[in-house]
Amino acid sequence: MPFGYPVMLEVRERRCVVIGGGTIGEGKVRGLLDAGAHVTVIDPEPTSGLTDLAGEGRVTLVLRSYRPGDLKGAFVAIAATDDGAVNARAFDEAGAEGVLFNAVDDPRFCEFSVPSILRRGDLMLTLSTGGKSPALAKALRKKLDRQFGEEYGELVDLLAQIRQEAMPFREVGFDEWASRWESALTDDLAGLVREGRHEQVREQVHAALRGEKGRGKVWIVGAGPGDPGLITIKGRQALDAADVVVHDRLVDQSLVEGKNAIYAGKTRGGDSARQEEINATLIRLALEGRNVVRLKGGDPFVFGRGSEEAEALMEAGIEFTVIPAPTSAIAALAAAGIPVTDRRFSSSVAIVTGHGGGPRPVDFKALAGTIETIVVLMGLNNLKEISDGLMAGGLSPRTPAAIIQNGTLPNQRVVVTDVEGLEREAGGAGLGSPSIVVVGGVVTLRERLIKEI
Repeated sequence: MPFGYPVMLEVRERRCVVIGGGTIGEGKVRGLLDAGAHVTVIDPEPTSGLTDLAGEGRVTLVLRSYRPGDLKGAFVAIAATDDGAVNARAFDEAGAEGVLFNAVDDPRFCEFSVPSILRRGDLMLTLSTGGKSPALAKALRKKLDRQFGEEYGELVDLLAQIRQEAMPFREVGFDEWASRWESALTDDLAGLVREGRHEQVREQVHAALRGEKGRGKVWIVGAGPGDPGLITIKGRQALDAADVVVHDRLVDQSLVEGKNAIYAGKTRGGDSARQEEINATLIRLALEGRNVVRLKGGDPFVFGRGSEEAEALMEAGIEFTVIPAPTSAIAALAAAGIPVTDRRFSSSVAIVTGHGGGPRPVDFKALAGTIETIVVLMGLNNLKEISDGLMAGGLSPRTPAAIIQNGTLPNQRVVVTDVEGLEREAGGAGLGSPSIVVVGGVVTLRERLIKEI
């Protein structure tokens, strides 16, 4: 593997040369300046950004093409040109002068690769493909840029202060000290910094370093409608900080792979965890000092019993946070090309359960005359009752309807029919759970929209 041994170079106060003053060269220059290097740029027509840096005294500009001798005294040199002959001559000079050399996108003349870098204060994340695909490393860095905000730089500084404050009171061996630090960092400290709660971070970390085991916290997190990419950034951050994940049946397994996970799914007519047992598990884990994510399909407060769990945690004195997510009642329809509202067809939506749960059964007869878009969750086994109720309420048997199975997933299936044909078409297509039923004129838009999606 090329460039298989990762190292970090100290370039502070050292001479570094960049050959080529275009946009790519300017990017390399700025990275070197961030690391404290003395940078010389060689190019007859540098970018305006480099000209401004030179005017500020931050770089030295040599307004001509590269010549042998330009690398004398340099520690690192980077060629950001598309001229292979220049790269070859500079590479030979670098070898003779003992200068580390890299030619951008020309691995023939590279002794090292420059990783894609994300800086947050003194925190630096680097991504490298060994020089094989710099574009991929750059694309991944952009993803990390959204995940790791400026609060991580603040967190590094805060943890450095806490480390110095705690050192005089250290009375345990190295292994125990390392274990306490690991315990201290399992909480979402960056989230606390983001909210300006610096003193809470200080108190929590100091308590962990003293070996004090307080209560954990529970995040009630929506996993979204199926596609694991639809979980929110906050939800992903909570997962990353969790000691244990208690998850439902419809959660994509990629979200819990490699984690300490407890299954708490429910199935119609099958073995299911009782809600009281789930509540007790969340409380027990938090009292043990664990940070727990309760991961639920869709949104935790849309037929997800998240409010029952939140109530139980509150009564037990356990701190919790609810992190919403796209509900399948809306997102699965969108993935199927069916909007829940459209001013030509619908200005009202009802999201109802189809399995008869709740304080009283859903009155489909009443819905038929008042709501223009009706979305039914968990209704696959009661399609006849749903159809009969809607038609008894005056809804035309020809009213457009659709059933969406595995919404947002690669194996998503959509059956378009009408109210009268719901049960017949679902049976003929062999649809299974999880499926969502939608009734209303908005279903007709699928034929137009799905071609454009």
